[in-house]
Amino acid sequence: MNHRILFLPADPAAAATLLDVDDGGRVLSRATLRPGDIAAPAPTPTPTHTVLVVPGEAVRIDHLDLAAHSEAQARAAAQALLAARLARPGALHVALDVGTAGTLRTVAAVEPGLLRDWLARAGAFGLTPDAAVPEQLLLPMPDDESDAAVRVLDAGDRWLVRGDGLAFAAAPALAVRVIGERPRIAVEGGMDAMATQALRPAVDLLQGDFLPASRRARPAGRRRLTWLAAALLASPLLLLAAQALRLELAARALDSRAEALVRDALPGTGRAGTGPDTLAAHLQAIREPRAFAAASGALFAAVAGRPGTHLLELEYQRGDRLRAVVFHASADDIEALRAALAADGWRVVEGGSSETPDGLRTGLALEPEA
Repeated sequence: MNHRILFLPADPAAAATLLDVDDGGRVLSRATLRPGDIAAPAPTPTPTHTVLVVPGEAVRIDHLDLAAHSEAQARAAAQALLAARLARPGALHVALDVGTAGTLRTVAAVEPGLLRDWLARAGAFGLTPDAAVPEQLLLPMPDDESDAAVRVLDAGDRWLVRGDGLAFAAAPALAVRVIGERPRIAVEGGMDAMATQALRPAVDLLQGDFLPASRRARPAGRRRLTWLAAALLASPLLLLAAQALRLELAARALDSRAEALVRDALPGTGRAGTGPDTLAAHLQAIREPRAFAAASGALFAAVAGRPGTHLLELEYQRGDRLRAVVFHASADDIEALRAALAADGWRVVEGGSSETPDGLRTGLALEPEA
């Protein structure tokens, strides 16, 4: 089979690179595609598998523990965990790794609108991707004996980084702060070195609503659809009556459920205590624990990703910011925490630092980015 790999730049006005490779990842040809160009046909008449490599800075990679009975449940759990960690979660398209044993999964999240734009740009070149992968996941994982090391590809304006529990693309200065003291293994060869990984991506973004038509379940046969259409035409009145009855029953059920939810979610309100002021007060009381969970979850994740750093104190009062005291070895640790939390939409307000025999104690406060 012939494989085509389209490396899409973040800037829509910049040129893309198209590689034709064989099953082993050996590059057969290379083409530069500028906006308005149409890709030449594949060099061989055999079936073609097209992989779209998308800009990594716009795709968030996490490693989450997801215990679920199906992929749909796992994706829903991942979306809930990410929504609790981000300061201002918007619509996210979530994709999971495949063929992974256990519950620890690699999760990629991206804004659906961005993914649609990338697919449209590929389509403008005359290409229909069968898979889409963030560029940072094309780096190979470090060897088992170098668990603390990360592989780094210098792409000029950005670094691609991948290691144990870590995968991102960022400007070199920011990448250095996030990597910290972890050993670096340089990846040589540029795009050619990543061609083999693109054929077997760890995570394919084309899942769920973005699943290609060729991989969706086959529709019912034409004969079956004909019989269904005849049945619908033969009983329009019966269908309308059934639909009206179903909607009426659903409306009644929703009314009852809404009343029950108010009583259960706002205990103590009673039927006489569900006015706007009372509900607003109760809703504010409910939101406070969620605000604490979102801020503390982001802080725990950032601290866990920085070796040698741990929390000493944690304080939260209603209506106030999350405050913490962190032990760390150097000022670079605080900069790395600041960068990791900024990626989740949190701004770090740094307090004073004091020296200890083993390192530093620094006070921090978290607040959502404006």
